[in-house]
Amino acid sequence: MSSIICRVHPLPPGKQGVWLSQSLMREWGCQQGQSIKIRIGGKSLITRILGGRHRGRNILLPRPLAAQLHLPWFGETRAVFRNKELHLGPVLGILTTGFTGSPSMPFGSRSALFRQFLIASREDRPFFYVFTPEMVDWTRQVVYGWFYRKDLSGTYRWVRKLAPLPDVVYERVPNRKAEAQTQVQGCRLLFQQMGVPIFNQGFFNKWMVHEALYNHPLTPDCIPEAHRSPSIQTVEDMLERHRMVYLKPSGGSLGLGIFRITRGPQGDYYCRFRNGDRNVLRKFRSLPPLMTQIFGRQLNGLSRYLVQQGIRLIKHEGRAVDFRVHMHKDRSARWTVAGIGAKVAGAGSVTTHGRTGGSLLSTSELLKKTFPGKEADMENRIKETSIRICNALEGHVKGPLGELGLDIGVDYQQKVWLFEANSKPGRHIFLHPSLWDAGKQSAHYITDYSLKLAKF
Repeated sequence: MSSIICRVHPLPPGKQGVWLSQSLMREWGCQQGQSIKIRIGGKSLITRILGGRHRGRNILLPRPLAAQLHLPWFGETRAVFRNKELHLGPVLGILTTGFTGSPSMPFGSRSALFRQFLIASREDRPFFYVFTPEMVDWTRQVVYGWFYRKDLSGTYRWVRKLAPLPDVVYERVPNRKAEAQTQVQGCRLLFQQMGVPIFNQGFFNKWMVHEALYNHPLTPDCIPEAHRSPSIQTVEDMLERHRMVYLKPSGGSLGLGIFRITRGPQGDYYCRFRNGDRNVLRKFRSLPPLMTQIFGRQLNGLSRYLVQQGIRLIKHEGRAVDFRVHMHKDRSARWTVAGIGAKVAGAGSVTTHGRTGGSLLSTSELLKKTFPGKEADMENRIKETSIRICNALEGHVKGPLGELGLDIGVDYQQKVWLFEANSKPGRHIFLHPSLWDAGKQSAHYITDYSLKLAKF
């Protein structure tokens, strides 16, 4: 049975039980005086149903009962009735860290990101808040969550409210250091033990992604060759076959610590990397001194890297282009493409990240210019490959996945390649005017998938 949007009202003082309008009594097949469980998030109690004369889809609760359930507010929300249980909500929570204490920006610069998700959920009427592990009172089974709501003047603002534990948790811990905190690990474990779904737990390891996909039947043709903890000889062999390789930290993100090595026609070696705020190119006569320059005489740190086959990407005005494909699961738990952003590398940059001088272009315009007459087919191939990658990857990660950011490359032979998969994707591609609407839909997909996990 699917959920419906109902209006929850307070009952006049002195009345007991849960009062349902006539239409809800009929729709749910309820009987006068029937004993049921009513649940909001992690809070529940046993009460009786009483039929009222109200029309429409209305539910009336005594204020003391609403207080016991920690109902965040009266008004419209979703409801589902199954197996003699009335479930309101659902209660959704975004787990993060970095609370600042500021009423206007409680989570610092990321407050704007979370605000997008909460605003996008309004039409579905869940109780949706942001919280950190420290905001959970495990003894009372409640959360001091931050909602984004209208105040009495009609202005939207952040407001802190006591609410039940969530039905579903969307994890947006900002980085690996925060993820490793004892509070975060303990919070996730307790939710897991309670059976609360947590989607997009943790950060990916590049080697894990490679191993999961390299020989997978769904992705046999789009994963570059790669080797973990390479020796100098392994890098040399890769350069012999591919002429260009990338050295990437296995657990890195944001394009940090990446080196691109190219073997020239005269046998020289060229290394590009980022040093502070500069893109650097250096030339070496052989590979060993290059590797020593990067990792030191003992090659310390190389064991934490992987070497990946370099791909000759399509270019825009002489600069390499790749694509960020933002993927979501919809309300049916099917992977769908929310948006594709074309990213152009900065001058002399190893990556297309904005912090290294990269910029955004319209994907359709770029493909039209690069593959005239075949741009629609090329875009469909990117989408189809991205969906295959997501379906292949989700069987190899902990817990459910509802969102992924894929870094996809295309070469001049129209072959599509995966370079990175990100479980905490940024949303910078939605800053491009051609993707503004896609950005709104992307934010709404978070609620869509949460409703699926909450069985709403």
